[in-house]
Amino acid sequence: MLRINKSLIAALLLFIAPALHANDRFERTFSRTETYRGGRISIEHSMGPVTVRAGSGSEVRVHALIRASDSEIGKDINVTVSPSSASGITIRTDYPEMHFHGHISLSYSVDIDVTMPANAPLTVHNRFGSVDVSGIHAASEIVNAQGSVTLRDSRATQRVENSFGSIDVENSAGDTSVQNANGNVHVVNVDGTLGVTNRFGSVTASDTHNVSIHNANGSVELRDVTGSATIVDSFAHVTVANVSGDLELNNQNGRVDVRDIKGRASIKNSFDATEFANIGRDLVISSSNGRVEGSHVGNGATITGSFDTISVRDINGATRITNANGNVTAVDIRGNLNIDTRFGLARAELIKGTLDVDNANGGVTATDVSGGVRVHTSFAPVLLKTIAGRVTVENANGSISVSDLRGACADINLKTSFASIKLDVPPNGGYHVDARTSFGSIATSIPILMTSKSDNTLTGTIGNGACQMRLQTANGGITLE
Repeated sequence: MLRINKSLIAALLLFIAPALHANDRFERTFSRTETYRGGRISIEHSMGPVTVRAGSGSEVRVHALIRASDSEIGKDINVTVSPSSASGITIRTDYPEMHFHGHISLSYSVDIDVTMPANAPLTVHNRFGSVDVSGIHAASEIVNAQGSVTLRDSRATQRVENSFGSIDVENSAGDTSVQNANGNVHVVNVDGTLGVTNRFGSVTASDTHNVSIHNANGSVELRDVTGSATIVDSFAHVTVANVSGDLELNNQNGRVDVRDIKGRASIKNSFDATEFANIGRDLVISSSNGRVEGSHVGNGATITGSFDTISVRDINGATRITNANGNVTAVDIRGNLNIDTRFGLARAELIKGTLDVDNANGGVTATDVSGGVRVHTSFAPVLLKTIAGRVTVENANGSISVSDLRGACADINLKTSFASIKLDVPPNGGYHVDARTSFGSIATSIPILMTSKSDNTLTGTIGNGACQMRLQTANGGITLE
């Protein structure tokens, strides 16, 4: 007998198809039919493709095509089918042991085709060849290596495992588990829970129920999910669209694009951009070293980032944004807005609630806020316009400008140093004024009933004096208009 080593097998596989096509010296067929009596149909195979189809009767029909470039080897390749019993039927391919010395050109393969009852459980183990299964209505397990796997039109629980080849699953009417390595995964129409684990290959899935995907070093694209979705990935792009339930997504070193999530969404990402649109409620994003941008959240958002910009709009509900070393822009927030950032500009516009900003070494701009505004920053200007509530600004080494105040009387408290303060007073406002500066002047063009006035201080009353106006700076002027 001859023995072939593993390195020779790998080399043969690269040339098996063209070699057999051009230099076939031996070819024979094998056929066997057994009546199915129950149990599991098991296929143990290697060195060739496996095709399994569901038939309409109770027979298990096996057909094999054996090919070899050497007739001695071809004759020693056997396909065995165990007699049918209550425990099932086993189909096995056996190859002779081969011993080689020196260089030998050799190729061989066996194609297995099986037709079986649709309601019989199935197990397929194969190596160095593809697997194609369709129409199975009982639980099945497919394990392959060095070849593609295709599973179509199945029911019941399905498990597919592969390496160094792709996996395609289509129309699975039961819970489906897919595991792959060094190959792409493509899944369409799973009417049951779907679990996918992969590495070094992409994962695409659509029209599924309750999905869990774990991938590494490959992109993920998930669309049209009934139920919830969980995704873990790294070093690749993740796209998710149209999930009827909640989404949990954790990615690293890859862009994230999430859209049309009907439930909650929790997203973690790093070292690339995160984009979102149309989130049902309770959006939570944690990102580092990547831009965050998106719009339309049904009920509240909490967003944390660093070392890049955060830009959001059209959020219904309380919103909290925390950033470090990056700008923040928030537009059309229908709820209270809290911004905590440093080393970046904070900009807010169309806020239907209160605005609270803590910044360091960055400017703050706010326009059209229906509630009160509180700002704390340093080393940058603060510009506020069209504010309907209380205004409190504490700045250092940056100017303050407040204009077009709206609504009923509300307290104003502005404080800075080494910069100016400019305030446009509402025409019908009533304030008790306390303005103080050092090394600067106070100028006013509106009527004030003064109780004290000097170059650096001014106290008095505007209108009925119902609200408090405290203005304080050092080394800067104060202007009331």
